[in-house]
Amino acid sequence: MKIKPFPGYEDHLLSYLCEDNDELKKRREAQGRALMSYELPQGMTMEDRVIPGGDGQAMNIRIYIPADLPANAPMVLDIHGGAFVGGNLDIDNSRCIALAQRIPAVVVGVEYRLSVGGVHFPAPLMDCRAAYLWMKEHGTELGADGTKIGIHGSSSGGNLAAGLALYLRDHNEQPPCLAVLNCATYTPAVEETMSFQQLIQLKMGPDNKALGAEASYLGGYDGTQPSYYAFPALSPDLGGLGAHFIIAGEYDTLRDSAVDYAQRLLRNGVPIELFVAGRLGHCFSCAPHPFTDLTHDLISAAFQREFELLDHLKKNM
Repeated sequence: MKIKPFPGYEDHLLSYLCEDNDELKKRREAQGRALMSYELPQGMTMEDRVIPGGDGQAMNIRIYIPADLPANAPMVLDIHGGAFVGGNLDIDNSRCIALAQRIPAVVVGVEYRLSVGGVHFPAPLMDCRAAYLWMKEHGTELGADGTKIGIHGSSSGGNLAAGLALYLRDHNEQPPCLAVLNCATYTPAVEETMSFQQLIQLKMGPDNKALGAEASYLGGYDGTQPSYYAFPALSPDLGGLGAHFIIAGEYDTLRDSAVDYAQRLLRNGVPIELFVAGRLGHCFSCAPHPFTDLTHDLISAAFQREFELLDHLKKNM
């Protein structure tokens, strides 16, 4: 499939090409610099704290509070990506700032354990749950409402967000007001999708599945079907979930699995928005660009709706 990048996203999209040459190396370096860039708005605070993780271990979180935050504001848990084995709080600074300012809300990023050195499912998921429950219990001290929490996750973070929504449903715990799954991973069986075959030149990960990110997350394959908390598309029943907003890129090998998951949610009566961004690739909204700003506007509007912050629109109609 011939790809034609959205203007201004060339570094981002081409950095995913499987080829290796000097030109692509420069684009990857440029994309890496863009990923780490951010500007803290005047009056916004960004604070790191240490809280207990899923097994009681010390875990880092980062709290973003915008200026002039209204009383009892909502909260958003942000779960970064990185193929389960990489990433950190720093790569989502720009996105967390954008959401905190636009909604407005207290945004909390979680530095869950990565699937390296013997760490694997369910440890990262339980870390995200621990951060979510901490937000519920400590919302008041942050000037927020612990009963109004949403989740945003990108790539493997989107997988963890989807798995967390299912886990909270099954264990009768407070559901998120909205789960935003941004270019998420839903299934270990992406090779059978049309998007994977169309975009083979953008394939992520090695040919050997035993060396891939999914295997690292699971702690290896043993011939049994993984838990659907690990790969949400394996769940036989998606009913009873709260509202979802699913984002995919046209040029993402995970595109079709995102569309399939969205359709299953629709068939189960789950409120769902599906946004497939044309001529854009995996996790496109991490790249600085006016269209990224628009995407953050859309995400924030969905959060505002589910947090019941749009009542003023009724008065103006």
